[in-house]
Amino acid sequence: MLSFRTHVAAVTGMDDFDEEAVLAKIHLVEDDILVLSGSLVDGSGTPSSDFDFCVLARSKDERFHRDTFPRDQHMRYYTSGDRVKASFDYLPHSLLGVDVEYWTVQEVFAMLAAHDQLYAQMRTRARKSSGFAASAVDFRVLSRLTYAVPLTNATEFEELAARVRPGEIAYTAFRAAVGSYPDFRDLAGMWAQGDHEAALIAARKLGVDTFRGLTHVHGNTNRNPKYLGRFLARSPLPTELTSRFRALNAYGTGAAGDPAAAVLEWLDLIDLAFAEIRTGREKAEAFVGRTEFLDLLRNELHESMTWNAEISNEYCFRAREAEPGLPSLRELLSAMTARDAAAHHLPIREWAKGRAAPAGENNKSA
Repeated sequence: MLSFRTHVAAVTGMDDFDEEAVLAKIHLVEDDILVLSGSLVDGSGTPSSDFDFCVLARSKDERFHRDTFPRDQHMRYYTSGDRVKASFDYLPHSLLGVDVEYWTVQEVFAMLAAHDQLYAQMRTRARKSSGFAASAVDFRVLSRLTYAVPLTNATEFEELAARVRPGEIAYTAFRAAVGSYPDFRDLAGMWAQGDHEAALIAARKLGVDTFRGLTHVHGNTNRNPKYLGRFLARSPLPTELTSRFRALNAYGTGAAGDPAAAVLEWLDLIDLAFAEIRTGREKAEAFVGRTEFLDLLRNELHESMTWNAEISNEYCFRAREAEPGLPSLRELLSAMTARDAAAHHLPIREWAKGRAAPAGENNKSA
């Protein structure tokens, strides 16, 4: 009998389950590649987690069509047009669910090719990107393939998995996650208004995004923020840093009447996260290194930006993921509140010399 129990990580409070009852919801055929992944495999699961299976079929068959899919055997199933993409149901008398995605091998290879293009694009920009939304990449699937366990046709799965490059997936996840300057600018505007409660909400978002990026620097390919604290705990980071983040994110500072102090505490913590990002990214082969990243910043310059305090502050914020020795976020916040430019060593004027205004998209100079 096909068995997967040994691949499920121990979860406190997890209900017992019948493997046959789980497998009956998959609708497997002989030449399918069946893989198990998800939080119950990577160790971040809870008693209400799903068994996350992925069926990689050789070609589309009746399981892929709305009219022939055994709908009555599932509480929910997901479609895109006529195409059935996933099914979901609960086990009787259990919090556990069974989630099955249906793909063909050809579709996964096409997704990997699309990610190659997305990764190449991400390497050409220094700003936070939302490129996932416009790509043909299902990031959950790619992430799961980096740690999935093949339960059938393991040799064929290994051939497919050899095409998956986890470091590159981690980099595209990082580029879409790490805290952005527009968020910091919003925070500064709220701070200047004296609306410290709203600034605290913005600071928390900036912090969560930056710590998400930090996990990607250390190889995490999962973009889901639900288990961010658990992903951080597995990373080779100072325990003091990760514990401080978890406490601040979950419980706050303990000083409910002083949101301004909480904002500043978040900014100090984000500075420490950026310091770890600078250290970690130099060791991550798929990541753009310091020199190349600064070149990207240079290439995004606009000649009219040279004498603009706002643009100077933007580059001061953005460069910190690769460049040490920049003003702290507290100092940057103070300068922006005073409508001034923070003093830093970035050669903004020299970078912009001889450059024309952007011609085309993404603020790239001609």
